[in-house]
Amino acid sequence: MTGRDDGDPQDEAEGAGAEARVALPDESPFAAVAPTQPRQVDLARAGLLLTVVEALNVLVGFASTVYFAWALGASALGVFFLFDAVLNTVTTVTDFGLRDAVEKRISEGEAGDATLTAAVCLKLALLAPFVLLAYPLHPYVDAYIGAPLTLPLVAGVLAYESGVLTLHVLRAELRVEETALLSFARLAVYVLVAVALVQFDYGVRALVYAFIASYTVLLAVGALRVSTGLARPGRAQFRSLVRYAKYNGVSALGGYVYNSMDLLVVGYFLTPAFVAAYELAWRVTAMLLLVANVVSNTVFAQLSAWHARDELDRVGATLADAVTASLVLVIPAFVGIALLSREFLGVLFGPAFTVAAAAFVVLAGEKLVTAVNVVLDAGVRAFDRPQAGAYATVGSATLNVALNVVLVPRYGLLGAASATAAAVCLHGVVLAVALSRLTPLAVDARGLGWCVGAALGMGGVIALARTFVDAGTLVGLAALVALGGAVYLALVLASTRLRAKARGVAASLA
Repeated sequence: MTGRDDGDPQDEAEGAGAEARVALPDESPFAAVAPTQPRQVDLARAGLLLTVVEALNVLVGFASTVYFAWALGASALGVFFLFDAVLNTVTTVTDFGLRDAVEKRISEGEAGDATLTAAVCLKLALLAPFVLLAYPLHPYVDAYIGAPLTLPLVAGVLAYESGVLTLHVLRAELRVEETALLSFARLAVYVLVAVALVQFDYGVRALVYAFIASYTVLLAVGALRVSTGLARPGRAQFRSLVRYAKYNGVSALGGYVYNSMDLLVVGYFLTPAFVAAYELAWRVTAMLLLVANVVSNTVFAQLSAWHARDELDRVGATLADAVTASLVLVIPAFVGIALLSREFLGVLFGPAFTVAAAAFVVLAGEKLVTAVNVVLDAGVRAFDRPQAGAYATVGSATLNVALNVVLVPRYGLLGAASATAAAVCLHGVVLAVALSRLTPLAVDARGLGWCVGAALGMGGVIALARTFVDAGTLVGLAALVALGGAVYLALVLASTRLRAKARGVAASLA
């Protein structure tokens, strides 16, 4: 989504990696498809290409968020963020792990056409109650969001669910680079349409209509790119999807709880201006997961294929490298935010958003754990153990909801951030224990230790430079960020091992 959404993987294995598609019976209205050769992801190449495209996503998304914060103000932006949170709630419930199940089953080599058709049928059944209930419930929904947006909410749910499904199918076909390009195209459509409508004084509706338009474009282009077609499904496809989704859906529900429950509680107890400040802090820290999300999306299908072929000797080293790569950006960012949180929010978004400064620091720290969890979750799902993620989700989501209800009325935004951080830590512990029982886990202690040392060195330089540079101005803040980034990069590349890994990734791309 434009906010807390778009992040999704999957799991399980019965067939081998990427077998040829089965020809359909003569009486089928669909033509038989020629067999395809098994594909394999070049993890380093695909990961770097995805990172570059995702970095563009982050830059464009961040710049647009800054613009909308100044153009619309905290209260109007808070209304859109509540719209987004309600939409996230609906899509989580109406999907319930189905998208991930589709990606998992198709990546294993199951009959892709029949599997996709079965998924579409199940998704329509799940969406039907929401569509039917939307109109009679619209007074309550509009009152909570703060604007009459129930009908656009229905359109947004349908566009989002359909568009994101195409991304999962492409990833299942091991075409992960294309998913990043499509995601960037969707974001570009969103920004262009929203900026244009803001100029015509559409207010918060500018963002809502742009959201719907962007996912409609994603659906249209993605549907043209996927190779998997439609075919008459059998009971086996329905059972296979439900068997996987029933556990993965619980895990997805946990992701929703982390991503939206705090915002929904903040929206209930506090004003839209507080909602906007907290959500902007969340979205900025969510950008720190750029590399972690790319790593997860890149390695999941490959880990799943290795598991299906019983090639488990490759898994341990891949997971260790994935964790290090996931944290390489988050570690220095946490140090920088801890030093400059108030200046960052005030200079970029406006004084009204500095109320989230303390929560900003806590959310940045939470992303250190989340970056690791993303990799662990991909490993658990690739080993066909969605139950482990479900168990972790039940415990951590319950803790998150309870802590939010208790802490937000008393401590406000800091309470919401602390509740989420505590739940994420519990989730990580459960995932790590579960994955360690499936495959030996290793930690790149030297690489991670060097990154921590480099980040602390960067923090010392920034703290010293603050005595000479005014961080309360855009020029001063930009100078400190640039200085910190340069120092961290230089210190990281001073490590022979990390420098060699960087060269290896660059060589794989060449």
